Amino acid sequence: MNIGIPFIGVINPAGAIAGLYYDTNFALHGFLRDPEGTFTSFDAPGAVNGTLPSGINPAGTITGQYQDASLALHGYPRAPDGTFTAFDVPGSIFQTGPSAINPAGTIVGSFQAESGGLHGFARASGGTFRTFDPPGSLEPDAFTFATGVNPAGVITGWYIDPSFLGHGYLRMP
Repeated sequence: MNIGIPFIGVINPAGAIAGLYYDTNFALHGFLRDPEGTFTSFDAPGAVNGTLPSGINPAGTITGQYQDASLALHGYPRAPDGTFTAFDVPGSIFQTGPSAINPAGTIVGSFQAESGGLHGFARASGGTFRTFDPPGSLEPDAFTFATGVNPAGVITGWYIDPSFLGHGYLRMP
């Protein structure tokens, strides 16, 4: 399989790798490389301008975002059997951007809110959402980025304060 230019993103404990690549026509796609070395290329249903994986958990569920024909970004988990579930954070406009997934299937990331700014979110495996901004963030137009989640559900990331300085944070479940 000629995958063009790969950008390897994430690896799980079994050695499965999820990433994205440009094909020879410069179209952007997601891929999974299983521990035995087999590549599977994939595109989220409705993806027009790219499928961008950003996390893979031990079970092989991949999360990321894709862009539709209106240029909006939507989140997804891709189950090990290849099934996609598209989602948008309630109250979001234009952008839902997952960045990580833990063993329980909790997905974290950032989204653009109707009220302004970028905010953090956590999506439980059952589809329920929690949204947040750390104390001291630039509210209501916050810039909160959730970038990781561990098996216990602790979220890490960074945010910008009213002085436009960046800070890291931990969010306990």
